[in-house]
Amino acid sequence: MIARLRAADLLALVPAAAIPLVFLHARYQLVESVGPLSFYGSDIVILLTLAAALVAGVAYGWRPLARTWVLWLVAGAFVAYFGISCFWTPVERLTKHLTTWSKLLEYALLAPALVLLLRRRAHVERFLLAFAGWAVVAALWGLLEFLGVVKEFEGYRPGRREVSFLGIYDFAVFAGATFSIGLAALFVGERRRIVPVALAAGAVGVALAASVFSFLSLVVASAVAAVVSLRRRLLSVRRAALIGAVLVVVAAGVAVLRGSDITDYLSFLGVRKQPLTTTHIASGPQRTMLAYIGLRIWLDHPLLGVGFDRSPNRYQPYLAAAKRRFPSQDPLAYPSPQHEWGVQSFWLQLLADGGVVGFGLGVATFASAIVLALRATRREVLLGLVAAGWLLVAAGTWIGEEFIVGIPLEAVTWLGVGLSAVVGGLE
Repeated sequence: MIARLRAADLLALVPAAAIPLVFLHARYQLVESVGPLSFYGSDIVILLTLAAALVAGVAYGWRPLARTWVLWLVAGAFVAYFGISCFWTPVERLTKHLTTWSKLLEYALLAPALVLLLRRRAHVERFLLAFAGWAVVAALWGLLEFLGVVKEFEGYRPGRREVSFLGIYDFAVFAGATFSIGLAALFVGERRRIVPVALAAGAVGVALAASVFSFLSLVVASAVAAVVSLRRRLLSVRRAALIGAVLVVVAAGVAVLRGSDITDYLSFLGVRKQPLTTTHIASGPQRTMLAYIGLRIWLDHPLLGVGFDRSPNRYQPYLAAAKRRFPSQDPLAYPSPQHEWGVQSFWLQLLADGGVVGFGLGVATFASAIVLALRATRREVLLGLVAAGWLLVAAGTWIGEEFIVGIPLEAVTWLGVGLSAVVGGLE
């Protein structure tokens, strides 16, 4: 029995050991190409994690997966639909479609793998500690970029939004997920060493990445956690005040770095009469124009969409209307074969590319996982709030990012799904 437990403990360390490479931008990783396929370090550690989960399932049984079969049914349907819709006729780029779907499947399998590997409370705690530890490194690196000590992707850019070694939205969601660990512990009154670490690293990261969507999703996650903790009589006035103060500080940091962007967008909407000060690339006005095109695509293909991972030609019928409706856009802001701008929002992309069916399956996957997390027993309420927090932060961050497979944002999504299934199944 001792040897059996030790083997399970060793297997449980695999997903924790994979975190540094999973949450690292592709430009910093070793890559090997085999034909049309490219394998990064993150792919290798994920495949090792999946192999470890397979060993754990054979050695210790598959019962943890059976407890949450509804979640796997819904998530599996979404992944399957994504793959099938890549091949709506005409099939434009067969190899690219197959690569995209296989990468989605690889990351999606992290969810059941986590359930098979993290079977004890100690396993989950070590995993979250490793997650928070790497977030500390990411926050410190982002802080060094902010101070102009080290370079980021575009060289030295002190005093700006920072990417750390992840990318803007990936840094934001990684920091937000870490922040959620500390927030959940505060809400339920857990006093652990990981709490101040997670709060500090998460707060710094969220402020430096300065994603408005990520921060607002943290506010939503906090509201949900407040309702759960109040219903279970776990929240004190003192801790509620502390949580509010921390969120205000983070909000101030985000506002300082995004103030000009917010002002420009209000000017674009006509709320404020002030000249725009930023370029139209990767800006609020461009995202609005691309969202308009995405909605037009959906209205013409409401049920099944045009299919995921399609070429930029799908925008062609709507470009003229977009240029008339948004005449002030930079010519480079419009999608073209030279500039394959997507819809820039996962949720709008689900509508345009997957139609009502794809959107419904995507929402159902998030919703079923969040409900499962929030149904945690009193003993596991902390883990339930962490899982729900990860999913809500990921869902909010996806508002400002199109669906790109194989990135940290996708990893947080599926790890959140996995954590929600872990709830209530610990030994």
